[in-house]
Amino acid sequence: MDISLQLSIKFINELIKIVSPALVKHMERTAIVAMELCDYLELSKEQQKNVYIAALLHDIGELIDIRTREHGDFHSNNELHQRYTYNMLNGLDIFEQTKAIVYTRRAGYEDKHQQEKAILSFCDQFEYDLRLYPENLASCSEDICNGFAERYSDFPAEFYDFLNTVSQREYFWFRLQTDNIPRVVNVISPIKVIHLDIDDFQQICTLIARIVDTHSGFTAAHSMTVGLVARELAYYSGMTSYDQQRIEIAGYLHDIGKLYVPISLLEKKSALSRKEYSMLKEHSYKTAEILSVVAELGEIAAWAANHHERLDGSGYPYHLNRIYLDIPSRIVAVADFFTALTEVRPYRGPLSIQDALDIMDKAVEDGSIDGEIVALLHQHKEAFYSIVNQAREGGRALVRDVASIP
Repeated sequence: MDISLQLSIKFINELIKIVSPALVKHMERTAIVAMELCDYLELSKEQQKNVYIAALLHDIGELIDIRTREHGDFHSNNELHQRYTYNMLNGLDIFEQTKAIVYTRRAGYEDKHQQEKAILSFCDQFEYDLRLYPENLASCSEDICNGFAERYSDFPAEFYDFLNTVSQREYFWFRLQTDNIPRVVNVISPIKVIHLDIDDFQQICTLIARIVDTHSGFTAAHSMTVGLVARELAYYSGMTSYDQQRIEIAGYLHDIGKLYVPISLLEKKSALSRKEYSMLKEHSYKTAEILSVVAELGEIAAWAANHHERLDGSGYPYHLNRIYLDIPSRIVAVADFFTALTEVRPYRGPLSIQDALDIMDKAVEDGSIDGEIVALLHQHKEAFYSIVNQAREGGRALVRDVASIP
């Protein structure tokens, strides 16, 4: 697998845009300001890369509770959201530098990322303040820069010199108010030449799973668990390490279509109406639609999208049967079924491993899921029990004990 880091970050923001276009616009415009400032300060390529990625991801912690607020309501608790962002990036080597920069309030600016943190904090606040002005930013650029300098006086002196210079650069303001901001972000990107191997891309997909799982309070670790269970099933099925990893990625991505489903429906405690159930079922189609734009995924996209298809053709959305469902698709479907049964749902608590397996055995008898794959769950029950519990605890940790972050 060969996929660019630029495409991967863009894909992440396209997913976030489903939930909050305003949040993505804020992060993209912050990146535009940041790259202009980095150029003015003549930062190294490594620093520019770090700042660019941090700017495009710095507020993903907003997703923890943005579903309960208006999409344009940012910075209601800026430090708390920085901590959430830190947690969502934590443990992912590819975002180690990003994690350090986005938590800009960590003991001021004295560590090795002092300058990058200052830049991100400055540009984040600058973009936020642009909302005080009309859309024709170029016509009032001097007022914008002077007003900002008057309101905020605790940034490095050279940042205010930058404001004096940039106030005269029409293109800068045109970029910030264009209707095609993603194109600008791509043009100025310092990471287009960076390509990822499957290990790096797996970490990208881990972050995507965390983003998807924050969409509902009842899915705190669902995508992560499905990915881990699917990989374990692939391992016990005798698949190569490479295919195990690809199946794990499919598990992480399988529910991205749920970002289109209203929270009220995902968290409804009573039975769904026929219309509501139809809306819910659309999520697997949306998963296929979203993943189809990333050609580099190849068959991973189908494995993810087929998680509600059944061997007897009773699944959805395409009603594929055993002829069209390969082993990876069957594994992801079983992993999703098993994980859902062992999780808290709005209308019930988690089932025990044995109760979940009993239900799955009935599905095997009915001919809807693969009996050989379910047999692996039985044979290695303790291992899967451990996976479910550990993944669930990891999901809870994203939004718990944020005060313990250094």
